[in-house]
Amino acid sequence: MARSPVVIDASIAVRLVLPDSLRDDCRALVGRLIDEDSELFAPALWSYETTSALCKAVHLGHLTAGEARGSLDALTRLGVVLLPPDDNQNRQAMEWTFRLGRGAAYDSYYLAVAEMLRCDYWTADAALVTAASRPWVRLVARA
Repeated sequence: MARSPVVIDASIAVRLVLPDSLRDDCRALVGRLIDEDSELFAPALWSYETTSALCKAVHLGHLTAGEARGSLDALTRLGVVLLPPDDNQNRQAMEWTFRLGRGAAYDSYYLAVAEMLRCDYWTADAALVTAASRPWVRLVARA
């Protein structure tokens, strides 16, 4: 049986390893997705966003460098399949950005990947869920 694809964004991944009010909810969601044998996907920028968030946490004194390295290893072990952008993904991300009325396309890449895979997209960004207004764009707090 083929595994079901699911897109998760960096806002969820970072909350798995950093202190946050949604940490337990994010852990429960990812645990459930893994138990359900879902295959986790994200656009390639997921790795840049998660690494940057960990580095920022070190810079602000929320983590030690060793803790950040361990957290990066933990995120790598999730096995998120990172999809590099191609012409189609770039076009879809651009269209999502225009639809959302935004000046940057970062969030739109996640929407484009989920749309391409025809799967749910989980985020901790309530404003994005509201703006996208699609049933497959899911907020982690509702997990």
